[in-house]
Amino acid sequence: MDAWIGAGGWGYFRGPTGNSLGDYARGFRFVEVNSTFYRHPPSLAVRRWRRSVPADFHFSVKGHRSITHTARFRAANAAMASIAKDAAIVRALASDILVLETPPAVQFGPPETAALKEFAAALGGGIRIALEARAYDGKPLPKALASTLFDVGGIDVVDLSKGVTPRVESDVMYTRLFGQGDHNVWEFSDNELRDIDASATSTGSNRMVFAFHGVRMYKDAARFVEFRSTGSFSPATRGQGTVALTEVLAPDVRFPATRAQLLRDHGWKVIAAGGGRNVHASELLARLPERTFRSLPETLDALAVPAPGAQPPASTNL
Repeated sequence: MDAWIGAGGWGYFRGPTGNSLGDYARGFRFVEVNSTFYRHPPSLAVRRWRRSVPADFHFSVKGHRSITHTARFRAANAAMASIAKDAAIVRALASDILVLETPPAVQFGPPETAALKEFAAALGGGIRIALEARAYDGKPLPKALASTLFDVGGIDVVDLSKGVTPRVESDVMYTRLFGQGDHNVWEFSDNELRDIDASATSTGSNRMVFAFHGVRMYKDAARFVEFRSTGSFSPATRGQGTVALTEVLAPDVRFPATRAQLLRDHGWKVIAAGGGRNVHASELLARLPERTFRSLPETLDALAVPAPGAQPPASTNL
């Protein structure tokens, strides 16, 4: 099975040369282009993107919002014009996937299902629609939509990190990975990445596409690449236990803070623990007593439970 692993864009990636896409392509062989949702880039820029990466680098392209949000997935003139522009971008990038993400308010009745057929026909051969119908997150697709998506060779876009598996049979499995947090605020633990891999493999698809979208998307994608290559994970932090907790809290923790606030704001972060595991910081923060903490040292002291007369340990392993 062919695995494409990467993130939702390269704009925030920082590498040694200052060329974000070129540096990104040194570590990954796939990216989902999200900027095309907001604007159609000049053809010159698109060709430059293609030239900036190796021949075996893969793109997928997110369709323009005029199709999914403005026209609300109806085959209006503006939507058809955008489909044509999107198709040109997909071909210039030597890609074959156009991602169409509809908002939760867009239900698929006969007009929207008919538009799916028209969009697929307008794209022509060689380009497939990957449909993320957010109105049906965690639910079955309407039968007519599922049938039409299959008939046009489309791909049911899901989020395996939320336990949603493809509802339409396809040789391509496409998952956009946001995690369990609100507003993409999430980092994946070792166990979560293993579960994502197992779920994807169980689909039996010939191609598996993993597009990470959380606030740690580059780190998550890199750790997933490592896992699929070696079967193991490197430590997510330099230290372990409370040392690792200090490492992830210090940059942005605010005090005073209650136990509940610390769990909410920082429990999603991943730290290295004993035994070569990388786990969510919530596993350690959950041991805090129910009270308000005034500083990071006070918080760490509350996690240390030394024997009577002993010095507090330098770190607490999980």
